[in-house]
Amino acid sequence: MGYRLAAHNGDTVAVPRLVWQHLPRADGDSVRVALYLIGGGAPDPRTIAHDLGLKSIEAAKRALQYWAGAGLLENDQGGLPQPETPKAPHIDLTTLNDPYVAVLCQEAQVALGRALSRSEMQRLVGLYLQDGWLPDVILTCCAEVARQGRCTVAAVSRELTRWREAGVETGADAERFLKQEAVRAARWSEVALQFGTEAARLTRWERNAITRWYEEWGFGGEMIAEALLHAEAHRTVRYVDGILRSWRAQGLTTLQAVRGKGQLAGANILATSQKPAAPAPGKKDLFHANWNAMFEDEKED
Repeated sequence: MGYRLAAHNGDTVAVPRLVWQHLPRADGDSVRVALYLIGGGAPDPRTIAHDLGLKSIEAAKRALQYWAGAGLLENDQGGLPQPETPKAPHIDLTTLNDPYVAVLCQEAQVALGRALSRSEMQRLVGLYLQDGWLPDVILTCCAEVARQGRCTVAAVSRELTRWREAGVETGADAERFLKQEAVRAARWSEVALQFGTEAARLTRWERNAITRWYEEWGFGGEMIAEALLHAEAHRTVRYVDGILRSWRAQGLTTLQAVRGKGQLAGANILATSQKPAAPAPGKKDLFHANWNAMFEDEKED
């Protein structure tokens, strides 16, 4: 069953050809923002995010920057929109009638386990009134940073910035994010034990690599243990990352596939003196490669 355009109803708005040219490249939010602006909407990120139901104000800012770069928009200086210089919020708490403000200040002090100074309260309220965070998300963040031993409003502000980058906007988003973080922390601890170390000693690159093994490559503890056996004396996260990367490239995603490819009869490589047959001339031995040398140019984050 096909479709055809219905008869026009109401006023029409001319859409610049530039927008059509960018349809294959622009994401959905950017296209919606373009149509919103062409239809007379205000080029204000907060207003755009509210009116279009975008996930965050940052999404609206990115769309504005995209269309400024494409030539659809221009600012007073004739260039790309410049990032706003953050300013310390100055809010007169005595003039606010919002009932959430009093609750926010009171509950935040309970969550952080300490009394807040007036400037800290102003900064806390600024997260709500100026940065657009919902009170329940702010309080959830207060509880989380307190659990980590960072009982300051500055720590809450930094953590919320990280949450927004991860797409957190609502209480439900925050709950899912914290559950995911807990799962990742448990995996870091488990893998750290396999490497004979502690999770606290893992670098950021190593934590990201472990997360990648589980979430992107679909490898679990058994495959990591098998890679450690193949690594023999090279028991480092970077070396094991090279082995797992090779297995994934070859489509070896199970222990059975790995052991069959490596011509191993048992799981414990170190318990047998039998080595896999030497590769044919001109064929790379991906099971005994020097992964440290192969990935030595990879820099940590």
